[in-house]
Amino acid sequence: MPSSDYEPVFCLEGYQPASVQVADQFRDRIAVYEADLNALAQHHTPDGRQSFFILHDTSAVFGLPIDMPLVALHITRDPEARTFTFESEGLPLYALAQSWLLQRHCPASAVGRAEGSGTDPADETTIALEQRLRDHGNQFSIAMSYSGDGYPTQETAVLLKGTDRGQPQPYRLLLETTDLRTFTHQLREGAFDTADAALAWLEDRSTPMPKPRPAASQQLPVKPAGPVAAPGRAR
Repeated sequence: MPSSDYEPVFCLEGYQPASVQVADQFRDRIAVYEADLNALAQHHTPDGRQSFFILHDTSAVFGLPIDMPLVALHITRDPEARTFTFESEGLPLYALAQSWLLQRHCPASAVGRAEGSGTDPADETTIALEQRLRDHGNQFSIAMSYSGDGYPTQETAVLLKGTDRGQPQPYRLLLETTDLRTFTHQLREGAFDTADAALAWLEDRSTPMPKPRPAASQQLPVKPAGPVAAPGRAR
């Protein structure tokens, strides 16, 4: 189960990076931000070879599309050689961070939020959509994300692009609205034929968000945009 301790425990005492490149990347993506990282979930395998984290970057600047508030981190250790390697990804939504870790064989029971951290789903629609995002992580990539700060509500928008070019409504817009008074969040999904149409709706919102057509709504999996974190912040 995830730890309730918000301080990430990387368990790297006595270990060295497996290469100079690993050392440089871990320093630039993780170590220099360590004081700003809170662990929302962390799991260490019993054999000590792997650790999985969902980290909240408290230094992330809201309002910048390139600044991701969450970091998913997977550390792999070689106890015999006493070396480690890692992968990390900046992500805008908790369910997307869960999906990224599950794709790397993290136990599903280990990616829940630490007790007392974050917000709770506001309704059954949010719960169902987050479950779909967690469980299916290989048919969409993140085309754009934006997080806005404010009170009493905060908003995060994520535009997903289907990897199958023949897929109907290949662009999906995820809109998460967080209520800081009730500490709950609501997540909704819209389906669009083009990225321009999705961004135009996000700008206007005078019409209801288009729902996925039945043939396209069976699954809504997600794949992060690549092994390197979002531009602008070294992750």
